[in-house]
Amino acid sequence: MASPLLATASAHLKSKGIGVNVVYDQSLPVPESGMLGMGEEKYQARLYWADGRIRVWGRFSMATLSSADLEKELAYTPSIAAEGWPLLATSAKRRPKEILICTHGARDCRCHDKGVPLLEALREEVRKKGLENEVKIGEVAHVGGHKYAANAILLPTMDMLSNLTAKDAPQVLSQLLTLTAHALSPDKGNGTHLWSHWRGRYGLTGDQQAKLWSTVDPNAKKVQDQRETVQLRFRTFEGEERLVQGKVGENLLEVGKANDLPSLEGVCGGNLECATCHLYISASPAAPVPDPSETEMDMMGYAIGYKEGESRLGCQVKVTAGLGEWCKNGGVIGLPRF
Repeated sequence: MASPLLATASAHLKSKGIGVNVVYDQSLPVPESGMLGMGEEKYQARLYWADGRIRVWGRFSMATLSSADLEKELAYTPSIAAEGWPLLATSAKRRPKEILICTHGARDCRCHDKGVPLLEALREEVRKKGLENEVKIGEVAHVGGHKYAANAILLPTMDMLSNLTAKDAPQVLSQLLTLTAHALSPDKGNGTHLWSHWRGRYGLTGDQQAKLWSTVDPNAKKVQDQRETVQLRFRTFEGEERLVQGKVGENLLEVGKANDLPSLEGVCGGNLECATCHLYISASPAAPVPDPSETEMDMMGYAIGYKEGESRLGCQVKVTAGLGEWCKNGGVIGLPRF
């Protein structure tokens, strides 16, 4: 989809930590004007927050991107509950729920081959349970990464589930209904939930994700607290050196977020769908990190200021004791300008 509006919206909103994607919705009427190739683009758009708040624009256009209305909405920040993360507002629980499946075969055939059967199974499950007025099943452009297909996004909870099959349809539906009923908190009494397929929740920080996961797996926090801590050396674009602590097993994006380092956005949540956690690992001395995967290399094609032999995505580089020793011996992790 060669859409100037999509490209501009993605660039503008990703700089603010907001991911942008396209949903294919057959139930929406085709607008009389404003479609791709028919003058100014105008589409329906929805903005979601981690507490279930939603803002809908009937006709989102280039003008909307610079409007005071949008800026006002972007200033909203969900309140953090006692649990340690935003909880679903009561009003959000009453709204229709939605499950979006990645079926983007043009980007990756695996997403189509795995996603379409799950999509059809979910629609059948909703029909069997008589939930057509409560739960909507839709399709979304590429999300989650091909090796994790089939991928699903639950709305309004904004949870992502991956490595799903058509057989998982009943449990995926149950997961969404129970999460909304429990205000986004895991229901420990329901063993059918697909937490082993959970990839994270959009809108949460790394610390909030960890707190949520620790309620699902009590051992997670214990293991996290016991991890070795090493010192890492970063250098900003302006040349300022920052020494920060990172735990073995974390990735460099998580370290950057935890220590408020500049230019590390990671708006896709570390799912290899953007290059906003791009950084530089100096080649001399050589760093003890694995070579980038083919998928990482593909995504680095979008990195601003790419440097051959140095550019990496922070979400794909794990903290190790060896990396800490490398920094101690003069190794530096560079941060880009943007």
